[in-house]
Amino acid sequence: MVRALPLLGLLALACGTEYVDPIQRLPVASADACSNWLTESECLADAAHGCSFQPNAVGCKMSDPECNPGSCRAGDAFVRSRPAQGLWLLGEPYRFVGTVSWGIAWGQCQVNTLPDQQTALERTFDDLVDLKLTVLKVWAFQSYAGTSGTDYASFQRVVAAARRAGVRLIFVLENQYEQDCTSGPPRNDSWYASGYASPYGNYALSLVDYARDLALHFRDEPTILAWEILHEGHTSDFDAMSAFTERMSSAIRENDPNHLIILGTDNGDSPATDRSQSPSNYERLHDHPAVDLLDAHDFAAPDTPLTAAMQDVATIASSLGKPIFAGATAVELADSSAASFSQRAARLEAKLHAAFAAGYVGFLVYDYIPDWQDVTWSFDTRSEDPLAGPNGVFVRNAIPSP
Repeated sequence: MVRALPLLGLLALACGTEYVDPIQRLPVASADACSNWLTESECLADAAHGCSFQPNAVGCKMSDPECNPGSCRAGDAFVRSRPAQGLWLLGEPYRFVGTVSWGIAWGQCQVNTLPDQQTALERTFDDLVDLKLTVLKVWAFQSYAGTSGTDYASFQRVVAAARRAGVRLIFVLENQYEQDCTSGPPRNDSWYASGYASPYGNYALSLVDYARDLALHFRDEPTILAWEILHEGHTSDFDAMSAFTERMSSAIRENDPNHLIILGTDNGDSPATDRSQSPSNYERLHDHPAVDLLDAHDFAAPDTPLTAAMQDVATIASSLGKPIFAGATAVELADSSAASFSQRAARLEAKLHAAFAAGYVGFLVYDYIPDWQDVTWSFDTRSEDPLAGPNGVFVRNAIPSP
């Protein structure tokens, strides 16, 4: 039997507007029972369906009254590394484009262009929604966890804001550079041999205890993509750094089976991380079983899409069967002219394309600072910037999350 179109449908067709059958507009029951829940408490209470409260698949802004604080879904909510197969999330291959915002946790160092953490969180993650960026790397040093080293309230606020915006986080646990937002002595052979294993500087906890406790606290939080033990770690004594890697990565893995672990070294520029032998020290460090993912940085040769060092470490990662991402890529502005903005955008886009072509699974541009003033590597969403402005490099190269 042929069903007649309703009168409104005929009028719409006569006016040239596409007719939509009202029956087709009825909601379709979701195959995922977890999607029925809108709050975190309801979601986590549904253990029967394996529900978890995850980042929104498409991020939304804090000011949006219809923006949910997260998404309740079934399935494995954590990003996983598969040998020689890259990263996977919810049964699909996973790649990402993102950025770095060191001071968003608002501790010893903070985003000095904004008055408080809540303002910084709203501005930062709303901007990331506009830019369609899905990963953010931040400092998560003990200096951001109160005098006890166990006050995670600031990190929890970062996680909540990221989840709403559809962003996953890489938390960096310590800095090679002791005068940069952290505490303690130089990160030399002595520190790698034993100094990190006891409280140092003005910290209440050793790095082992701090990392273990933080990982345990957030072990079930899918918004965190990975723990990165160090920012650009390096020293002279390979044996000391290798033992450090084994102890730190094992301590995290024993208390958190869910999140990826990154060692976080330089690109092989110190004796302990040297990549000139076969197998190289760089390869041996990243061959530790609990190290899942490699991080490489590019602050050199702005007009070279893929430097020799970035290609070399990608080859090492491939030989290990482990994925690698570009954790900080920077091109400095020459000045604030339109020509300089355009040149930086073009150079960074070339580097992004070259990295993915070489097998990198992620690309983070250094660094996001809202309302930046000094002409350096920084960017924000100012409209005149073809990197992060409307329909800029980020938007054109966005990779949706599963």
